[in-house]
Amino acid sequence: MGGLEKQIKSKDYHDYVIKDGKFIGAFEEMYRNIDDPWYHGDATAIQYDLALYLIGRFRICGGGGLVLDIGCGKGAFTARLKQQMPKAHILGVDIAPAAIKKAEQKYGNLGIEFKAIDIQKEYKNITEKFDLIVMSHLMWYILPNFRAIVNHLGKEVLKDDGHLLVNQAFYKSEEQKYGKEIISTVEEMLSLIRLEVIEMIEINRLSNHGAIVLFKNRPSKI
Repeated sequence: MGGLEKQIKSKDYHDYVIKDGKFIGAFEEMYRNIDDPWYHGDATAIQYDLALYLIGRFRICGGGGLVLDIGCGKGAFTARLKQQMPKAHILGVDIAPAAIKKAEQKYGNLGIEFKAIDIQKEYKNITEKFDLIVMSHLMWYILPNFRAIVNHLGKEVLKDDGHLLVNQAFYKSEEQKYGKEIISTVEEMLSLIRLEVIEMIEINRLSNHGAIVLFKNRPSKI
């Protein structure tokens, strides 16, 4: 990937991530070259508001706890998580050290811990137990290993009765060129995750479909 990164000078995030049905994955170079690659700004789009609404509705980590935000990027939504759950210890991780550096510079004073982690390679090395795991718009970028990763995290990293929040966009069948043999709908994503669905909110069903899904790790009965 290093040789490819040196060739990309675009301001369009597709050129670094997924383009024409092919996964590129040059996240580090993307964060170096583009100030706001996802056009998320300060993470105030409706899907982020709805994610926070679900966390608040079910009173998750209101009194404290451990939160893992995977794919935190430059930390804008991680900061909103901290504002909503000020007593929680929040760890934001991302594959790109450039993103983590920018997150620390902007939000490190909030008491958030940021760390560069390649979740595809290191997910089995996470030993802490978390009350809440957040995955915002991450699925497409770990897609070949999504099922293994999310179920390991759900059963081995989440505490009993802990929650997983997945905030994910889906695309029209004629627009999706990458990964449709694995997942192309919300229902297919849900079928791969072995956790109980507590609540789901869907938006933009007639265009680029969004789903904010809250799962719970019910302890196994003996």
